Amino acid sequence: MNALGRLLSVGSEWAGYATLVPTGGARKAARAAADEASEQLGRQGARQASRELKPVVIGEDMEQRVKPYAKQKGYLTIEDFIPKTVWQEAFARGEAEALALNRRWIMQMMGEGRLIIDIGPSMSRRVLKGIPASKFYELERRLIRGYPHYRKEFLRFGKRIYGVPGLDFSGPF
Repeated sequence: MNALGRLLSVGSEWAGYATLVPTGGARKAARAAADEASEQLGRQGARQASRELKPVVIGEDMEQRVKPYAKQKGYLTIEDFIPKTVWQEAFARGEAEALALNRRWIMQMMGEGRLIIDIGPSMSRRVLKGIPASKFYELERRLIRGYPHYRKEFLRFGKRIYGVPGLDFSGPF
């Protein structure tokens, strides 16, 4: 059986994804079909992973918001993947090293196809205490832009009022 026949014998399911053009030879067509099948498998794998792997939570204020929210919902945070000692070592080498560690983590979560739940900025941190935006959270937000397995959990009412119902404020929402 030739390469194209073997590829298509994998199942009629994949034959439907392959757009075969008779020009250019069977090898070229088989390569195109394999590329399309591989791409489709990757997308299906990411969708499957996002349903089976525990979601991760991002947001500002790890101690007061991110960790309590994740614990309440049964989700994970960056601290479930990177031990405190590794963070301390990264910070000892400088903020750039810690940001690089954070970047590798969020890229890994996206590569695994995990659902990323964003609980947003901390109003009490930014507005009430005057602490600037977290560089780590801002990095995560930039990297996940356009990521298909992203869910925003926070509400925003103008520039200074935002948060997650039940975590940052209560009321009928």
